[in-house]
Amino acid sequence: MNVHGIPFRTIWLKQNDPCTVMIIDQRKLPHQFVVEEIQTLEQMRIAIKDMHLRGAGLIGAAAAYGMYLATLEINDFINFQNELSEAADTLKKTRPTAVNLAWAVDKQLDRLSKATSLEELQSIALKTASDIADEDAENCRKIGEHGLPIIEEISQRKNGAPVNILTHCNAGWLAFVDHGTATSPIYAAHEKGIDVHVWVDETRPRNQGASLTAWELGMHGVPHTIITDNAGGHLMQHDMVDMVIVGSDRTTSTGDVANKIGTYLKALAAKDNNIPFYAAVPMSSFDWQIEDGISQIEIEERDPEEVAFIEGLCEGEIKKVQLTPDGSPAKNFGFDVTPARLVTGIITERGICEANKKSILEVFPEKKIMDEGYIKYQCNWIKTDIIQPHQIDEINKWRTVLFDEGYIGMYENGIGFGNISIRVDENLFLVSGSATGGIRHLSAAHYALVTDFDFALNQLTCKGLTMASSESLTHAAIYSCSKETNAVIHVHHKEKWNSLLNHAATTPLETAYGTPEMAYAIQDLILGNKVGNHIIVMGGHEEGLISFGKTLEEATSTLLMN
Repeated sequence: MNVHGIPFRTIWLKQNDPCTVMIIDQRKLPHQFVVEEIQTLEQMRIAIKDMHLRGAGLIGAAAAYGMYLATLEINDFINFQNELSEAADTLKKTRPTAVNLAWAVDKQLDRLSKATSLEELQSIALKTASDIADEDAENCRKIGEHGLPIIEEISQRKNGAPVNILTHCNAGWLAFVDHGTATSPIYAAHEKGIDVHVWVDETRPRNQGASLTAWELGMHGVPHTIITDNAGGHLMQHDMVDMVIVGSDRTTSTGDVANKIGTYLKALAAKDNNIPFYAAVPMSSFDWQIEDGISQIEIEERDPEEVAFIEGLCEGEIKKVQLTPDGSPAKNFGFDVTPARLVTGIITERGICEANKKSILEVFPEKKIMDEGYIKYQCNWIKTDIIQPHQIDEINKWRTVLFDEGYIGMYENGIGFGNISIRVDENLFLVSGSATGGIRHLSAAHYALVTDFDFALNQLTCKGLTMASSESLTHAAIYSCSKETNAVIHVHHKEKWNSLLNHAATTPLETAYGTPEMAYAIQDLILGNKVGNHIIVMGGHEEGLISFGKTLEEATSTLLMN
């Protein structure tokens, strides 16, 4: 985003010095623009803990870079697991409410567990941190795309009059790597020429609204007005607010939203005045393990001095001023939880959903906790006949071999397992359909033709009389990165899975089957030349094996011989 016309991210590597991480010291804003250099894990810990940087997405990216810096401090590769574990604990203790931090650290630990040398450890850590930062920026941009139509609709309803949007705290680009979440739709609308005006509440006690949101909106040329925290309700009562958009540091799987203290009161006022209240939340800010935000989300309690004192510009210097009487105690709760019933909708990088578990899981189906065989991607199924007789004969021949050998079949609970595919064209492949594992001889009606897929959106399009297998994203991942591959087999075999687990290419244990994460993990193995014999053990999918080759005969032989 813009700083005096110069594009910046909130975190980056120093030019010509990959051992130094650069951040904007947000404590100095809006009066001074200061770039801080961070070269050690301890410096990153302090930067996160003392809020040199803040905001859910940026905290996650900073923690990822913190883990990278930790690898640079390791001298003995033999003990790297212990040192990384200590670094992870150090970072996780800095800010307990924001889920992005722990998510980013765990992602680093997962990827770093595969390193075989100190050099590879540092290389993986740097790439992972860069990936997390790039992903954060891209997801925020997509949130802007999906939130833009809401603002457009209000603008049209008002015949082009300014759309008045109320924000709370700072969920702008300063809180993320770029674009922001709550501000991303605002920036998208402004850049499209829609007349928008933002009510920026000050957000006591640290005044992130007055100091940060107002600063970045001003830098980007977005009309705005700073108000006291308590003015929001008054504005709503007098039809001066068209919508509310806030960010989130942690959102439950049921739609409860934890955000900066005072968000709950804004939501209550919005509900009372029939004003839409949206939370802008990337997938990394969801906590899929909890359902009751009020009782289960740990609320960070910060230093009472933040309440008792305030900082500002005085006679050209930044000074701290005491507000409260000597001896008067203060409490400083950093966040509150807005119940899902007060949230109109959640704007994500994949689209907008209602604040309830069913709707959220429709946007993020891979997060459903279901039995094997459940389709976890968004399936665009075009129900029609498919005519590929010669390929179906070929695929059925080898599928029957695998079925008779016990690699494809059905569990005692009635859930089928195993799927097989063959490339039809450069970007098309024929795959056995969902819930067909228990059938020995398949017909054309049991296959689907995959015509399109998008890992980032977790979407797949297929044609046929049945939906494509739940593992079709895995097949797609291999075809997309291995042009020589024309056949993919996914099977279950407990004994072979156990025997190959410790010496074959293996996906991370935490990676769930049938998800984009599994697809990316398999691509990483293939593109990293870690699959020497064309067979992969799916570490996060017990009993799951992947075999691939130039032909189905080759893929089947590879599987049976290993």
